[in-house]
Amino acid sequence: QQQAPLFLTRSSVVIAMSSMITQAVQATAVLSAVLWFKVFATNIGLGGAKNNAGTRPAEDTYQKDAAEATAEDKTNLDRAQRIVNNDLENIPYTMVLAWGSIYCIGTVGASADSNALAHIVFYTIFVVCRFAHSIVYIKGLSTARSIVWLFGVICSFGIAINGAIASFK
Repeated sequence: QQQAPLFLTRSSVVIAMSSMITQAVQATAVLSAVLWFKVFATNIGLGGAKNNAGTRPAEDTYQKDAAEATAEDKTNLDRAQRIVNNDLENIPYTMVLAWGSIYCIGTVGASADSNALAHIVFYTIFVVCRFAHSIVYIKGLSTARSIVWLFGVICSFGIAINGAIASFK
């Protein structure tokens, strides 16, 4: 009697993936890395905004004093904080959805090629929307910000639904 492995490796599991599914896995990996770099960059921007507004910890003596901060510095800090908060409310959940979806698509195999293509499209649009959201937020374009946010959220739902549909093929 053979025991199942405690963990799966490439040598213990053979998954026949089509070229389209392979491309979807690769796109998911690249887009996830791009998103994570974006999160890192916006956090660095938040740190700079905190420095300019004099709101970093007291031991950070290189920062401006809070009394020296201008109204613009405080507005920029608020905007940077809101961008980071919005990223935290959207990006991690959608990344989990994207990886869960691609798992469902990949386990089905070649019959899910159309799902793999849809996954690439949804996740790519989501990533573009997250970058656009930060740009229009910085520029103070409320309507544009709402539109790109909405398209991104629709893509998040698309990713989840697409993966669920693929799992039933």
